[in-house]
Amino acid sequence: MARPVAWAGPLCSLVVLAAFALRAYHLDGQSLWSDEGISLVRSLRPLGEMLAQMPVEHVPGYFVALHAWIALVGETDFALRYFSLLPSVWAVALIYRLGTDLGSRGAGLAAALLLASNGFQVWYAQEARMYSWLLALGLLATIAYWRLLHRPGWGVWALYVPAVTATVYLHYFGFLAPLSHAAFAPIWWLRGRDRRGLVWWAGAGAAAALLFTPWALRAWALLGFEGWRAPLDPIQAPWLLLRAYTVGETMPAPWDARLPWLYLALVGLGLYFWIRRRGPAGLFLGTLMVAALAVVWLLVVRQPDFHVRYPIWISAPLLLLAAGGLFPPQRMANRKGRKEGAEEGGEKGEREGRTGRGAVLGTVIGAGVLAGLVAANGMALQRLYFDSALHKPDFRGAAQTITAGVGPDDVVLVDGPNPELVFAHYYTGAAPVHDLRALEGAAAEEVAATLAAATAGKSTAWELLYFHAPGPVQVWLATHGWPSAPSDHNGIRVLAYALDRAPLTLRPVGVAFGPALVLAEAGVEGPQAAPGALLRVTTHWEVTAPPLDYKFSLRLLGSEGQVLAADDYVPQSWFAPTSTWAVGSPATDQHALRLPDDLAPGRYAVTLRLYDPATGAALETAAGQDVPLGEVEIAP
Repeated sequence: MARPVAWAGPLCSLVVLAAFALRAYHLDGQSLWSDEGISLVRSLRPLGEMLAQMPVEHVPGYFVALHAWIALVGETDFALRYFSLLPSVWAVALIYRLGTDLGSRGAGLAAALLLASNGFQVWYAQEARMYSWLLALGLLATIAYWRLLHRPGWGVWALYVPAVTATVYLHYFGFLAPLSHAAFAPIWWLRGRDRRGLVWWAGAGAAAALLFTPWALRAWALLGFEGWRAPLDPIQAPWLLLRAYTVGETMPAPWDARLPWLYLALVGLGLYFWIRRRGPAGLFLGTLMVAALAVVWLLVVRQPDFHVRYPIWISAPLLLLAAGGLFPPQRMANRKGRKEGAEEGGEKGEREGRTGRGAVLGTVIGAGVLAGLVAANGMALQRLYFDSALHKPDFRGAAQTITAGVGPDDVVLVDGPNPELVFAHYYTGAAPVHDLRALEGAAAEEVAATLAAATAGKSTAWELLYFHAPGPVQVWLATHGWPSAPSDHNGIRVLAYALDRAPLTLRPVGVAFGPALVLAEAGVEGPQAAPGALLRVTTHWEVTAPPLDYKFSLRLLGSEGQVLAADDYVPQSWFAPTSTWAVGSPATDQHALRLPDDLAPGRYAVTLRLYDPATGAALETAAGQDVPLGEVEIAP
């Protein structure tokens, strides 16, 4: 019967293929978002300009590499993210290789399987950022470091230097890898191991430091960086990292709360087995994780701007320790009984296999727990792929909606994000785009002047709102235009405002809606309109008593009274609910109803009903629930 270690290698190949499939699936299914837009825009610049304009919080390695990649394969969403997919797949093979080098193919294979199926890892494998590279190159540097300690030589030295240099040029948190290596050096020295490897490592570290020298002066400026996020309590950091690297953000309840505790128990058990059975290898893994966590904690204390993706390299020793709790490594064999005489960092105990009923039972239990963890990861991946609530902001869908409806006489107003980062990547319309970020915190006069100039002579204003709630910009647009029904694109709002193309003819209505409101006048744009157009409707009201909050339902009815289009909304784009209307003062609502694209030629009635949103009950009037406002004709 084949021993487990005999087929660990072929199984790892299958795991790597599975990792590729999981990361390639829906690779470009989601839109790019702002951070990925930064990657794209920055990497498209000439190298000299890119390096000169690199912000203080970034190092240039990833962007320089992406610059070369784009020149080779282009800038489609799939191509941009494939550049992140590749190192994430490599990391699965590398963590198996590290586990094998430390003396346990079984633990290495289990760690590879957990890494391959982890939702957090798949998420960042499908994002055009540097984090999957940070993990892969940090793992490669760690493998080279371990080999350098055991088999010092120029070949391993030449692997360690570029690997650790590239790691620190990817992200400032890349320094976690060499700092953790340095933390293990005195342990190796005190245990009286072959100290020549430390000399070789010191030389390699000096060479890597020399290669980072050109950016060192720029790195000092990071000390003054204030960050982008709200401060984080440093005590929370270790638990946030544990949750991220084990269950991620997409694990369904209640497993998202329970499984981190299981992983924590496995890490403790694995640390015990690694140290007891593999000695230096166990101390090495424990030191890597503890030292990295200590550095992260100090950094969070110093600079609260922190995200769990930054120290992604910690996931490697964490999962290897947990895997050691599932499949304890074999004890190191006596050198006298070893025909090969392999050194302590190799696989001396693996070929002996597991014997005894206890070992077999332990293997079965470990395999069962591993299968359960992978199944849980599968549930998390399903949510990652298909639960839109967990997806990135849909700039692609927002841009496509605007591109499909925008005309040359329109204008696009982007309020929140920099339109050059992502929106311009997808938008192909003919209308000009205005960036309204400068209006944040501006006085009302400046807002009005800017928007009046941007919309002058335009037929429709298309608004893309993100990063903040509606504010002064939206108030001006709602009172100077006719807002239509908004569409949501995973947190991005797109709303078209019909502008004052021609005066509307108002006609008296005189219909009371309950005891508080009287519809005095109404105007409907027309008399002719085209399918797909925004039909402007204006209503003037008299307030005779304090009204309740009502929702308006503007409707287009066919010849038999069937509803062909309807918008349900709060007056003036939600800025003027009826409960705020003052008694004795006139009130006005302006709204645009989008006509269906497939509307057949003929005459159609435009009606309005008011209803209580709490109960859905419509107000009865002398004209019925649906009060006619006017008609519109669709010409052949």
